[in-house]
Amino acid sequence: MKYKIYVTGSAGLYDLGEYTKEETEYCLNWLILEEQTKEKILVIEHNYKDNIEFPVFVYYGKEQEYIDFINYLNSDETRVTKCFRKRK
Repeated sequence: MKYKIYVTGSAGLYDLGEYTKEETEYCLNWLILEEQTKEKILVIEHNYKDNIEFPVFVYYGKEQEYIDFINYLNSDETRVTKCFRKRK
C-alpha cells in the first residue's frame, strides 16, 4: 500500500510524491507540525494489488483530524481500498 500526497498551491494541487506508510507519517509530521503549513493537504491511498485509489485524508487545519489519520495509518484495521471489489 502506498500513499500519494498532494498540497494545494497557486496553480492547483502539487504532487509531493508517493510514500510508504512510515514515510507518509514522517512527511505529514514535517508539513503539519514543523512547517505548520496553512495549505490544504490531500492523501490518496493506492492499492497496487487491486489497482484502486481512494482519498483517505484531507487536512484543513484541524489537528484532531490529523491525529485520527495517523491512528488509521498505524492501526491494523482493514484499509479503505480493501473494502471495494473489482467488477468481473
